[in-house]
Amino acid sequence: MEKKRPGPVFVQNPDGSIAQGVPPGFQEPHAPDTPRFGGADMNFNTLSADIVRVLARHEAVFLALMLTHLLAVCTFQYIELQYEDDAVLELSLIYPDLAESTLRSLHWLAFVGEASYSIAFFGLGVVCACLAKPALYARFALVALIGTLGQLPMAYLNRFNLLVFFLRFLSYAYARFLCNLLRTIDTLRGDALVINPDP
Repeated sequence: MEKKRPGPVFVQNPDGSIAQGVPPGFQEPHAPDTPRFGGADMNFNTLSADIVRVLARHEAVFLALMLTHLLAVCTFQYIELQYEDDAVLELSLIYPDLAESTLRSLHWLAFVGEASYSIAFFGLGVVCACLAKPALYARFALVALIGTLGQLPMAYLNRFNLLVFFLRFLSYAYARFLCNLLRTIDTLRGDALVINPDP
């Protein structure tokens, strides 16, 4: 029967500190290597294929979110055009001191501003999904945040829309997520090139 070698002994001193006692000739075992630098453990080609598949799914979800948002905005803009007179009448009841021409101008200004913002918003969203660059997603997230906050003053013109507000905030959050995901992928690719440089 093999005799067990004595290991270190830990003793607690009266003041609460702990001291370690080791037998003569004792050597601490070496720490294991980090798995990320074990070349055999990391198959980056498999990892890369999985990452591309996950990224493609997220981009499809992002495009579906953009399409849903576009349909909602177009529907509400159409309703605003159809019932323009009713909207101006409601505004005249809320702001009786303002002339009808001023209210109509404000209504059209809000309509044109919303349409212009939507064109920039959806154009940038499609470019982000096609090019898949972290900087573009970060820029889109900023535009989405501005649009989300820009919905709040629309409440004064009776144009605040909770669904559009929610979809813009969701677009902002998802763009931030995709930006961080792409940065993580870039970091993994950089590490793989350092670990397995091309001959």
